[in-house]
Amino acid sequence: MEAIARLAPDTPAHVDALNEQAHRLRHEDTRAALALGREALATALRIDYQHGLAYGLLRVALCQHLLAIEPERCLAHLSQGIGLFEALGDARGAGEAVNLLANIHAARNDYTPALELYQRSLVLRRQLGDRVGEAGTLNNMGLVFRQTAQFADALKYLLMSLEVAEAAEDLRAAAYALTNIGGVLADLGDSTHALQYHLRGLTLIRQTDDRAHEGSTLASLGRLLTQTGHHAEALEHLQQALQLAQRAGNLGDTGAALLGLGLAHQHAGDHGRAERLLLEALSLVRRTANRVVEAEVLLALGRNRWLQGEAGPGIELLDHALSMARDLQADHVAGRLHQLLSQVHEQAGRFDLALREFKAFYQCQQRISGQDNQRRIRALLGRAELERAHRDAEHQRLRGDELATALDAARESERQKQALLAQLAQQSDMLRQLAREDGLTGLANRRWLDAQWAHECERARRYQHALAVAMVDIDHFKSINDRFSHRVGDEVLRRVARLLRDSCRRGDVVGRYGGEEFMVVLVETPVDLAAAACEKLRQRIAALPLGDLHPDLKGVTVSIGLAGTETDPVDADLIAEADRQLYRAKAEGRDRLCR
Repeated sequence: MEAIARLAPDTPAHVDALNEQAHRLRHEDTRAALALGREALATALRIDYQHGLAYGLLRVALCQHLLAIEPERCLAHLSQGIGLFEALGDARGAGEAVNLLANIHAARNDYTPALELYQRSLVLRRQLGDRVGEAGTLNNMGLVFRQTAQFADALKYLLMSLEVAEAAEDLRAAAYALTNIGGVLADLGDSTHALQYHLRGLTLIRQTDDRAHEGSTLASLGRLLTQTGHHAEALEHLQQALQLAQRAGNLGDTGAALLGLGLAHQHAGDHGRAERLLLEALSLVRRTANRVVEAEVLLALGRNRWLQGEAGPGIELLDHALSMARDLQADHVAGRLHQLLSQVHEQAGRFDLALREFKAFYQCQQRISGQDNQRRIRALLGRAELERAHRDAEHQRLRGDELATALDAARESERQKQALLAQLAQQSDMLRQLAREDGLTGLANRRWLDAQWAHECERARRYQHALAVAMVDIDHFKSINDRFSHRVGDEVLRRVARLLRDSCRRGDVVGRYGGEEFMVVLVETPVDLAAAACEKLRQRIAALPLGDLHPDLKGVTVSIGLAGTETDPVDADLIAEADRQLYRAKAEGRDRLCR
């Protein structure tokens, strides 16, 4: 401010300094930045300084957007600014202004025009070689896809943003991308990796002067810690987030921090305090016109009232939130609403409504976490980690070439190779943790089977459905590997797996339990009907043609152990019983079903 005071008033240099200071303060103290932008705007008009006028319009519009005030004047300022930038041939200013206009549309959940404007901004910024601006626009595009639960596309753009930001060595842009990647992983339920990305983002942003983004990162991290049961840490982060957001004056960030605090107190059982915080969050969020966040606040309020015994008012809020989430195609919010409504109706004895809501919840989960999406997400994350490892290794190699003799360079190369191998091993571990399917057969793996089994048991108990489970083991499989090779054995496993998957119903769960053993969960199926279905499976496998794999391989047979119940699958250890029946089938000569 002292530097501005030393400049002669009513000069282009004075206007430029005002605009630059407004830009620097935009996230730290938005109200002060707005005052500076308005002063720059008025001075530029008075001296007819068109370049300063264009940037003044942009600075004022940004502050109006962050403070959620004067929405129509904000759009008018921005429209006039874009026109001036284009007339002046200032592609950098135009790219920034178009990106802001896209942000405004995105905040109002107008996603189609937002994406069109982001594409326009991206072209301008790439033509200029503005790598930091390009990273910002890619980040914003990823956030639009996150809002509409298109998580694979969200990760695609956020990872692109991170790559560009790291290449430009811009800590702030990289921190934004890392935090938002963590947010997507949290939406997908991967809290472990979500936490890692949040912490990486927080470390970077604290090396900059952007306290506003530090606050939004702390708010997101606080919600994640609440979900994982770390209440004390969550409250500490959320209180810091609220203070930073209020200091900056950003209504969106303030509303997000209040929502996080409300959820934290709700999880801790302080429903009265949670109610006050959530109502305050709702008031602020409605001023920003972000209906996805508004639906999240209504979800939290509805749950809070239900937990306090106010089921009727709670359901009204949840139904209203669900209508908004459906309109916005926000399946990640709609799914949570359906799940909670199912619990509310079940508690009230409205089992038909509970079942309807649970089915809707399951459909939302399928759209979000379908196998195609999971494959894309795993591939994106895996490729990003691998490229990061290569970049780090290359950086180390170049540094070694510059600083070492030929012998030192050789030693450094070996060290780099070992570091790369360690990074690749770490990335491989991450992919294995993320994977839900068996790599050889494409069926569900053991970890996912266990999760699905627990889910189906609970669902059967809740709705009093029959449930059956079959353990299917290929007979004499070791001899296939020994006589015909492991390659042939692997193909036999794949073909049996494909037959099992194609022969079972869409709602059944089929997976590789281990080795040559498969597990089939027959949902809502009495044991007699399950036995008939399993006998057909046994016969089809026995008829499976395998002669093309090896002339002496005429076919394979399977032994099947089956267990089922029509009462309470949680109390009955069905998997252990199915295993006992499988051993019995083996003992009695194989190629048979026992139950």
